[in-house]
Amino acid sequence: MPEKPQPLIVELEQVHHCTSIEVCDKLKDIKMKWVATTASDAKTVTNLFEIETEQLKKIVKHLKEHRDVKEVKVINLGQKKSFITFRQNKNIATAPYLAKTGTMWIEPTWTEAGADYVTMLAPNYKSLKQFIDRVSEHGYQIKIKSKRYIDPNTATSLDAFRTSGFTKLKFASELLTDRQMEVFDLACRYGYYEEPKKISIEELAAKLGISESTYAELLRKAERKLLPILSDILRIIR
Repeated sequence: MPEKPQPLIVELEQVHHCTSIEVCDKLKDIKMKWVATTASDAKTVTNLFEIETEQLKKIVKHLKEHRDVKEVKVINLGQKKSFITFRQNKNIATAPYLAKTGTMWIEPTWTEAGADYVTMLAPNYKSLKQFIDRVSEHGYQIKIKSKRYIDPNTATSLDAFRTSGFTKLKFASELLTDRQMEVFDLACRYGYYEEPKKISIEELAAKLGISESTYAELLRKAERKLLPILSDILRIIR
């Protein structure tokens, strides 16, 4: 009896005709974090994004001016982070190809510096390849940055994995204060955790205009909250 195909998590870099990519290209140093996409009608989809509040006005302005965007709404205005939705033409969305191949976007997924950096959950490698082939026919340039297979003994279904692992991640994000999340996100984005490190604590602190000791303490507090949860998740997926 053949073995059941293994689900996998992949990190992709994709360049294509995309509303959020074009907005980020125009504004520079802008990061838009994708949260969800849903169909609005037969011709359009609505995207939900998280953005930094200080960048809100610029992003909303450029989205409203974009040829493919029909409507923009600010649905939550926070001190540090805000949420917006924008409705756009369906012909530039990946949703139809996700549905046809059984693949799905999961967090973290964001747009920055001319590309989408997306995390995908696929039921098997064949489905991943089908998705890449389909979108490549429509002008997408896809690079697989990393992939990891999920052990079928610990992940009996995609739903079980999603609820066990990513619910914990959602809980972890809610444990952090806005400032702790900001310093941790910055450290990840600029390669602090890479080997070798691409940036120092001193350089990260300078980007936020705070002292090196303050940045280091905020980062330590974030790590103390996140590491136990990360350990739980690793036990789930190994």
